Amino acid sequence: MEEWRRNIWRRILEEFRRVEAEISRMEDEFFRLMREAEERSGCITPLYNVYESGDEVRLTADLPGASKEEIGLIAGEDYLRIEAPCRSPLRGGEGRRYVLHVRLPAKIDPQSVKARYKEGVLEVVARKKITGYRIRIE
Repeated sequence: MEEWRRNIWRRILEEFRRVEAEISRMEDEFFRLMREAEERSGCITPLYNVYESGDEVRLTADLPGASKEEIGLIAGEDYLRIEAPCRSPLRGGEGRRYVLHVRLPAKIDPQSVKARYKEGVLEVVARKKITGYRIRIE
């Protein structure tokens, strides 16, 4: 009987992992299609870097020619979206926009996001979201 229970739990976990992988594949496809639409509409994906550091997630993005007042930044638990006018003559001049939608490597607390723009580089820092608490047993 114990073997039967283990088999049931093993099948449940396998199904859960299959569903989780399918959701991840669908998210990747969604973001790929979004990037294609942005490219066709004249939007420019800026150069960027995302990395984890301890309890933080950091993103840096090159947005030369933008002013901090014109940068739009939206944060969700697992993504950042940045938009700003692109005025670089190397990028095609006026009327074009930087658009960046990044899926983050870890969930974040959107209310913890801090952003700084200096010399054409936007730096975004967010605390990772706590996914569980260690409970002290008395």
